[in-house]
Amino acid sequence: MTTQIKLHDCAKTFADGTRALAPFDLEITGGETVVLLGPSGCGKTTILRMIAGLEFPDAGGKITFDGDDVTRQSIEKRRVGMVFQSYALFPNMSVAQNVAYGLKVHGVGRDERDARVTAMLEMMHIDMLADRAIDQLSGGQRQRVALARAIAVQPRVLLLDEPLTALDAKLRVRLRTEINGLLRKLGITAVYVTHDQEEAMALGDRIVVMQKGKIAQIGTPREIYRKPQSPFVADFVGAANRLDGQMHDGRLHIGERVFDAVDAFDPRHGDIIDQGPVELYFRADGLSTCEAGDADFTGRVEAVSYLGERLRLTVSGIGSMPVIVDTHPDDVISAGTPVHCRVNADRLTVFPAVAVNS
Repeated sequence: MTTQIKLHDCAKTFADGTRALAPFDLEITGGETVVLLGPSGCGKTTILRMIAGLEFPDAGGKITFDGDDVTRQSIEKRRVGMVFQSYALFPNMSVAQNVAYGLKVHGVGRDERDARVTAMLEMMHIDMLADRAIDQLSGGQRQRVALARAIAVQPRVLLLDEPLTALDAKLRVRLRTEINGLLRKLGITAVYVTHDQEEAMALGDRIVVMQKGKIAQIGTPREIYRKPQSPFVADFVGAANRLDGQMHDGRLHIGERVFDAVDAFDPRHGDIIDQGPVELYFRADGLSTCEAGDADFTGRVEAVSYLGERLRLTVSGIGSMPVIVDTHPDDVISAGTPVHCRVNADRLTVFPAVAVNS
């Protein structure tokens, strides 16, 4: 059975008067993996701790699990499993003893406890480490122990607070894939906190992008990436390029170039933008290199980075700031040379210029 979570009108103000979270609503479907994404200090971990019962919302806020009010319940009564960035394993216990600890606290009998520990260790592919001390484990092995311990108690909800941050890049990618497969296999409701955009895109059924204590946008990874609803989301989720433009009678003007088939839409108010200054945000695929005769712009290559599956160019002379353009990895392009670029209008996101600092 999966657990539905609802947070209604939840805000958080700490004792010193600091407002960590503005009032917000969030509904998490049973069995869904929701990723809370944002920079440090944006409030994502505070939301996780409120779901856990380690923090409580301000008066008027309400949290329910499957309709049951758990707003003031402790973490023990909510039956949540948690995996922390530091893993929080007991150094004086073996791997098996760490995994068994929560079961023992919950009064699970010895035979069932042993059976669950064995099953968890096998699921995490660490059964051969059952008797090993924690300080004899690698970072990836410790992460698997922490996951096994959290899942062994059969929690209603699994909460993960930046669990891969301390690991090297290659191991993070491998464990990210394992965690994703595990969550799909278990079908458990999970909330995952990270500041890593790739991690969020890989793991989340939906992503909640946080900005300064507020929810900036909620959507699927594709929606967040392709249809950002603010300049902040456009810039934070995947590096974004920015150009200045003008809308005149529904047509987009970038410098001397005019584009007809561009949707200029203000997502904050639901308005079509027909007139006025605008900011254009686009990913590296918003521009393509091309022959001179097909070009909308010609710029100068400032830097070239070979990234294996693509060649990444830093190009000046198109806007007030250099832009990033990806091209075929076998292209031979050198810094200091001119490059011709064509705009892919369907990849542009247009905002009113006044939205930049909002």
